[in-house]
Amino acid sequence: MSLDAGANRAEPVASAVSSPRGQDALLAQFVASKTPGANARAYLQSVRAELAERHFAGASGSEITAAMTAAMDDLLRALFHYADAEHNQRAPKLNQKISVVARGGYGRGELNPQSDVDLLFLHDYKRGPYAEIVTEIMLHALWDAGLIVGHGVRTAKECVRLANEDLKEKTAILDARFLCGDEKLYADLDKLLIAEVLNRNQDKFFAIKLEESRKRHAQYGDSIYLLEPQIKEGEGGLRDLHTAMWLAKVKYKVHSLEELVQKAVITEPEAAEVIEARDFLWRVRNSLHFLTGRHFDQLTFELQERIEPIFRLKPEEGQAAGSALMRAYYMHASTIHRFAEGLIARVTENTSGGRFFRRTPTRKIRPGVIVQGNLLSIAEPDFFKRDPLNLITIYADCQAQDVSLSGSAYQLVRDNLGLIDDDMRRDPRVAGALMDILSARNRVAETLEAMHLSGVLGAIIPEFGNLYARVLHDLYHIYTVDRHSLVAVRELERLRTGEFKDPTPLLTEVARELPHLPLVFLALLLHDIGKGHGHEHHERGANLTAEVSQRLGLNSEEIDLVVFLVRNHLMMSQVAQKGDLDDQTTVAEFARTVGSIDRLKALYLLTYADMRAVAPKVYNNWRDMLLSDLYLRALKVLEQGDREAADPARRLATVKAAVRDFLLFAAAPEAEVTAFLDEMPDRYFFTVPEDDIQLHFDLMRTLDDRPLVCRTRHFPELEFSEFIVVTRDQPGLFSKIAGVLTANNLNILSARITTRTNGVAMDVFRVSHQMGEASMALEEDRWLRVEHDLERVITGQQDIAALVASAHHVQSAGRKFVRHVPTEVTVDNRTSEQFTVIDVFTQDRVGLLFAITHTLFRLGLRIHLARISTNADQALDVFYVSDRGGAKIEDLDLMRELRAALLEKVVQNPRQEASA
Repeated sequence: MSLDAGANRAEPVASAVSSPRGQDALLAQFVASKTPGANARAYLQSVRAELAERHFAGASGSEITAAMTAAMDDLLRALFHYADAEHNQRAPKLNQKISVVARGGYGRGELNPQSDVDLLFLHDYKRGPYAEIVTEIMLHALWDAGLIVGHGVRTAKECVRLANEDLKEKTAILDARFLCGDEKLYADLDKLLIAEVLNRNQDKFFAIKLEESRKRHAQYGDSIYLLEPQIKEGEGGLRDLHTAMWLAKVKYKVHSLEELVQKAVITEPEAAEVIEARDFLWRVRNSLHFLTGRHFDQLTFELQERIEPIFRLKPEEGQAAGSALMRAYYMHASTIHRFAEGLIARVTENTSGGRFFRRTPTRKIRPGVIVQGNLLSIAEPDFFKRDPLNLITIYADCQAQDVSLSGSAYQLVRDNLGLIDDDMRRDPRVAGALMDILSARNRVAETLEAMHLSGVLGAIIPEFGNLYARVLHDLYHIYTVDRHSLVAVRELERLRTGEFKDPTPLLTEVARELPHLPLVFLALLLHDIGKGHGHEHHERGANLTAEVSQRLGLNSEEIDLVVFLVRNHLMMSQVAQKGDLDDQTTVAEFARTVGSIDRLKALYLLTYADMRAVAPKVYNNWRDMLLSDLYLRALKVLEQGDREAADPARRLATVKAAVRDFLLFAAAPEAEVTAFLDEMPDRYFFTVPEDDIQLHFDLMRTLDDRPLVCRTRHFPELEFSEFIVVTRDQPGLFSKIAGVLTANNLNILSARITTRTNGVAMDVFRVSHQMGEASMALEEDRWLRVEHDLERVITGQQDIAALVASAHHVQSAGRKFVRHVPTEVTVDNRTSEQFTVIDVFTQDRVGLLFAITHTLFRLGLRIHLARISTNADQALDVFYVSDRGGAKIEDLDLMRELRAALLEKVVQNPRQEASA
């Protein structure tokens, strides 16, 4: 894979012209032109263009940030001298002094190409004309140059007062660096800061900074392993390193990593590792700024693909573009996060005073292992060499004591990973130690995550270690494969604690009752280990899981359960979202595959946790309802066997008799009741609740000569609305209703079509409340518009294709970059006894459902049931269809024609589809 570096550059950079270099040349230009702002803009464009050349040629991150900082220093110093001269021409200076100070990232000397600039204008005594004129000229020139400038104009005493009152000010002043002006004024400030700021309120400062860091991580995804990470503010980003260094500056009075080495706070290898990681993140950030031409810090899918070749990286065979870059990113981000956590622990350990960091006693919990506060340390340097099993049991100690490894203990673990070899992996004590961790009542996920971070988990189970930083490129998975599996364990553990007992009481009950939960944790850990080995990852994963389970010493029954769960981890979700659960055959076949009630419960929990770990809001009330419905139906089959299906004719007669009784009890005319029972298809009475039958009967009675009758019902607790349409059947009715809903920006979840033998059709659509759609689905005016549009379409006054084409909500123009999703169409006659089932998997877009259903209509097919599933950029739409006579599509030529027509239509441009 290759990519011309020049093609990556942002236009403003590539088109810049050369400009003077050095503060003397810049000053001369300012004096000659009297337009410092325009000159500064041209200068910065020229600097960025020159630095872009060096960056794309392979310059390091630190080389570019240092050069950008130096160039900005030249600009600021030239502007200061120009402003100073301008003031002197207007008025005498009268011994007034000012010092220009860089703060924040600029103060640290870490400017990226589009970074903001933070300045302090330090003056003596009261602010006089000199300070006002100098700051005004400099700031206006910087603003004219297109820079975003944070600034303050203060005396040294005001800086000290504000730093002691506002911890944000204290943080900003920690990175102060003298630029130009009166140097003694800055030196006086520096002395005051050491005496009156750095030594005050340390505990409070530490506590607030750590709380800020926690909130920041939560805001930006709470994980290093996000697929589109924020490289500055996210976990493992540059801000983690800044936070650790701020705390170190306050405690140790240092300004750099090198000074921490000199003071023996960190080792030279630690410093070298984090400097390399920081340089990588700087280089990525430089790429983001050069490619976008703006201050942009999120490593999106699109930019991953463009940046990877700049780093001379290539994805592994079978991996998506950008995956090699992201593996490197996760490695370096982990280094930053690990270093920051370790340095913060050292800063806050044994800090005297204050209720946040009170000195705590040391406890020896077993030979060689001590606990102080919330950290566990190793007291003997040969602790792991003496018994390598300690590499695992040390995490069981942390789990039992509710503590974390200290920085030094973590490093000792890392240094001894080589002790875990094939012989140790086959040691029964290893299996016992791991299963003990999985069997604990708390901190299972947290302990596994700590083991994974250090490399211990991947060393014990190399098949899982192979997943490290493996990227799935779609927009609904937000984590790497390894992180997704660990999050799934966490979600199941949260379920067991009762955290979700109100929204998911059934799942919570099952999680608390199932005796095999540790095996479900293991299955979740292993369920994706087949990824990276080609297609059919679940089958490959099952084979690998059998090998791992045997190595871990599980018995045959336990191995069968774990392997079953891995092999079938997608099955329950697919059947629940795609299958016709009202078809007894579908549920019976699912129950037969599962085989037992214990397996069903385990699969139910695993499916829930797997879906929860994909991304926030993927597992919603709608999917919970589908999954729970399948679970309860399958549970009934497994409990009762085939007794329910023994005599369907008898069951139908019983149901119809009950329907007749309650309709007559509601004073319905007997002739109409009899016609209803005779004309509705048998399947209807097996699948529709009693209360709904009453409603449907009443709606059909009111149709008379009207073109249609509609009813809308809202179910906010289940996150959908139901739209019922009763009208006379006509060709393409489903497509017309779906088109009207699409044109009104309503997202269809499912639809069921029932037609009486007298030609009256009833279509029941369920519309989503998810992802901000609730407000639209609950607007009564919108539903009135839907009914109006639908009546015009049904009566022939409005062409449905034109209505969809003219809908103003088509989102393609402003849609974010999405990866290409290959279209797949399958035509299946095995899933359902009564209907042909068509699956369409493709890129989601507005108007897709109409395009598919309109094509099916034009091919002469009738749609009886539809299931619509959308995850970000991907759509899986399932249709249960028949020919016009109600029979399956079994002619092979017709099946091929059907598939080809759908493929042709679906892969077309959406605008073409809508106007076809």
